[in-house]
Amino acid sequence: MLHPPETSAASQTYLGLLEKIAVAANEANSTTESLQKALMFICQATGWSLGHVFISGPDNILRSANIWHIIAQHQQANLLRFREDSEARPFAKGEGIPGRVFANGQPEWMINAQQDPAYIRQDSIAKTSLKSCFAFPVLTGDKVVAVLEFYSSRAHQPDHALLDVMSHVGLQLGRVFERELAQQQLADSEQRHRHILNSTADAFIAMDSLGSVTAWNHAAQRIFGWNSEQALGRTVAELIVPPAFREAHQQGMQRFLISGQASVLGQTLELPAMHCKGHEFPIEITLWSIQENEEWSFFAFARDISARKRQQDELKHQALHDALTGLPNRLLLLDRLEQHLGQRKEQRSGLAALFVDLDHFKRINDSFGHEAGDSALIEVAKRLQQAVRPNDTVARLAGDEFVIACPDINSHRDAAIIAQRILDTLAPPMQLLGDSIFLNASVGIALADQYSSAENLISAADIAMYEAKGSGRGAYQLFDERMQIQVSTQLRVENEIRHALEHDKQQFCLHFQPIIESHSGDIIFLEALVRWQHPQRGLLSPIEFIPIAEETGLIVPLGEWILELACQEANSWQQRCQLNRPLGISVNLSGRQLAQADLAQTIHDIMARAQLNPARFKLGFEVTETEIMRDPATASATLQTLRELGAHISIDDFGTGYSSLAYLKQFPVNTIKIDRSFIINIAQDPADQAIVSSVVHLAHALNFAVVAEGVENPEQAQMLREMKVDYIQGYLFAKPQPSEQLLKLINQQKGRLYEAK
Repeated sequence: MLHPPETSAASQTYLGLLEKIAVAANEANSTTESLQKALMFICQATGWSLGHVFISGPDNILRSANIWHIIAQHQQANLLRFREDSEARPFAKGEGIPGRVFANGQPEWMINAQQDPAYIRQDSIAKTSLKSCFAFPVLTGDKVVAVLEFYSSRAHQPDHALLDVMSHVGLQLGRVFERELAQQQLADSEQRHRHILNSTADAFIAMDSLGSVTAWNHAAQRIFGWNSEQALGRTVAELIVPPAFREAHQQGMQRFLISGQASVLGQTLELPAMHCKGHEFPIEITLWSIQENEEWSFFAFARDISARKRQQDELKHQALHDALTGLPNRLLLLDRLEQHLGQRKEQRSGLAALFVDLDHFKRINDSFGHEAGDSALIEVAKRLQQAVRPNDTVARLAGDEFVIACPDINSHRDAAIIAQRILDTLAPPMQLLGDSIFLNASVGIALADQYSSAENLISAADIAMYEAKGSGRGAYQLFDERMQIQVSTQLRVENEIRHALEHDKQQFCLHFQPIIESHSGDIIFLEALVRWQHPQRGLLSPIEFIPIAEETGLIVPLGEWILELACQEANSWQQRCQLNRPLGISVNLSGRQLAQADLAQTIHDIMARAQLNPARFKLGFEVTETEIMRDPATASATLQTLRELGAHISIDDFGTGYSSLAYLKQFPVNTIKIDRSFIINIAQDPADQAIVSSVVHLAHALNFAVVAEGVENPEQAQMLREMKVDYIQGYLFAKPQPSEQLLKLINQQKGRLYEAK
């Protein structure tokens, strides 16, 4: 594209220059003639003193073509040595200005050749008044066949618009070289002209002032379908202009004939065209005009860009659609939601977003593989499209998450009807690798009444979807303000946890609860339980922040800090605690920590830094049954590594999960902790008694010790001792409390919190 000229006068000059050179290139009988005219036209248009041509030879070296144009004839004597030097000197690629243009195929500019050490012909130019120099290539395809250089007696700053025009001139002159090569093989000038036009890939069309075709090459026949006999003499409007644009075409022709000006001339445009068979297709066309003997002629080069447009459309489609399902992706969904939001006020129509997330979809990938999972997602996409209305947009965000934009919603009942239809459509089984599988989904609904952005609307539907999952899955849930408050609270707590971990870890402290040996009353272990001394809210229990830390992954750095604290406390007890036996310190491990690849190394490093006396203290870890069973094989390997570090391993909340006995016997654990839900009514409930008794027998058979949690009264403690439970823990003996208070209690009782009977 041409850079915009600095002034309208320059624009007219450059446009006239292009037209003159185009005419000269078309009318010239030889390259010498066209180059000579080009030198003259350029020197006249620019006011530069001298123009000269170099030609590329078979040896790939530039040599003077002995073609010159000098405006001031009286200066020719002063230029004699410079001309002789230029005509005698060959230029290889990269050598001097001609050689650099020859090498890179781009125009170059030198402000003052007499003062520039990079200029090779210094000796000869010093005898002249020449200063500024520019040169540009003549190209045939991507090959430089000639270089034109021009000199001025003044020093000029680079004119990028002029160089841009010269690039187009170089292309026009390049066609002359191509034409002359073809002319050598043809018999007369008319055949030579026709061969050049017909050998081009672009359609060439010439027209008279009435728009009637006067020239029509083979490419025009191939692109538009009309042969030259059919096209010659007929108007371009009836041949290639679609009916809807013919009136505008005719009016444009009339305006040009009256004014002699048209903005489309010299521009490359994308326009619709018509094939002889009646179908429309896109073309790229360049138009220009010539006036001879007060008559206008018009010329055009055109090419069919259907393939390019199809490729662009395909790339656009790929950018806006999901590759697996073909559904709109997040980008297109946001665009359509924003459009609906903008139209909602004008059309007074409602809008809803439905966030659909498949329940337990991971099981499909784990059981059948990801290829089968992809097939299931494709089937889900089809069913979703069947369930919604024609104007609704079903989009896939990622994984098994889909969002449906539903315009024209009058109330939440309309959205609920669509949500239920989605659940019903997904309910029938799918055939996958010969098996019937069932997929449910959780659907969150958000109405656009209070939202001005698509992102916020999707976010609200997402929150409602998680509420549906939390309520049992396989259902839909409408978003309300309570959910927003809950999410905002969770986000605030997450940020506060993060800030505390990064800037003030001392906000997190430990309380300890003893684990008592049932037959002696001796303290065996202390379970470390984290608390958060919040700057504004006071002391917070784990239930107020641990679930959020788990969900966000902050439990990993928090868990490391808890272990560091526990080891620090243990170190302080080594000299202050009056016990006759070693004391264990038990720290809870979360599921996210258990999945860490470097967990064992992290724990090893913390234990090494703490330098605990193994004769006085033993470190233990508690992992819930539910977390172990998420990935039993990985959990077992991790726990085995911790056992090898000398740690005591306990399964916490036993009985609330779904342990497989086959796995249970393989777990490298020392202790099973029976959940408090089986202890609360053990003195009155025979079923709880039977469960606890069975767990004790099973654990002892596997060489596991048993801890009963939640012991709150002497009756419970007595019955558990009778059932041969090894250890008991609960408020009967001590609540979780800071280390100083607990240390005082331990020393007062000399490590025994009750007298066993």
